[in-house]
Amino acid sequence: MDKKRMTYFAIGFGILLLVVVILLARSSYREPAGIVLPEELAGTELPEINHPENHLNVVEISPETVKPAINTLSRPLSYSRTQTVETFWSGGSGQSVYQISVSGNKTRLDTRLADGSARHMLVAGEKAWVWYDDETEWTVLHSGAFGADSAARMLTYETVRDLPAEQIAAADYRMKDELYCIYVETAEDEAGYADRYWVSVSTGLLAAAERLCEGKLVYRFSASALDADLPSENRFLLPDGSMPGTK
Repeated sequence: MDKKRMTYFAIGFGILLLVVVILLARSSYREPAGIVLPEELAGTELPEINHPENHLNVVEISPETVKPAINTLSRPLSYSRTQTVETFWSGGSGQSVYQISVSGNKTRLDTRLADGSARHMLVAGEKAWVWYDDETEWTVLHSGAFGADSAARMLTYETVRDLPAEQIAAADYRMKDELYCIYVETAEDEAGYADRYWVSVSTGLLAAAERLCEGKLVYRFSASALDADLPSENRFLLPDGSMPGTK
């Protein structure tokens, strides 16, 4: 091969190499396959997910996809937050505030009562231990009938997940108190009640809920952001320092 042909060959090979590099660079900036935001949410900044492997596979939320979408979320095994429950009736309203601490299957609920006293409840397995203020004695209840969510007067997470599609009147993504949530609204039942739920995409926890009776608000649940620090295991001890279930 003469010198002229060698020059043409080198130029041609260089151009080919440059094209390959450009194509590889472009492919590295493509959006990951399988995740396509609905048009109305394109450009919306998504919150950080704690578990990347559990990103939603079902992006379009509808009554039929509520359950599989919620099933992709993971709730933290350990956290603390404040939950507020408000009830409304003709001529009045009431409010209860609960400090919630969770570690595995143990949940502690601390509530300030109307008379100023504090009620403490520790739920673990199918039992609940209840004491007041700084008491060192407690009452043991069998909690299988209500559980920690019911003790905090909270519409249960499982209720949202297991709603039959025909009972869901609306389902989509919505912002709630700066949280990106799966929103689910039920149709009115025969008694005139309808529920609204907001499930946080970033934590998998119920962030807010409302119950309406014939269009009027009768119940509202709200939760604060998770505390920055995880609860100490000392939070889940009985007043005498023992572990629940050891006595």
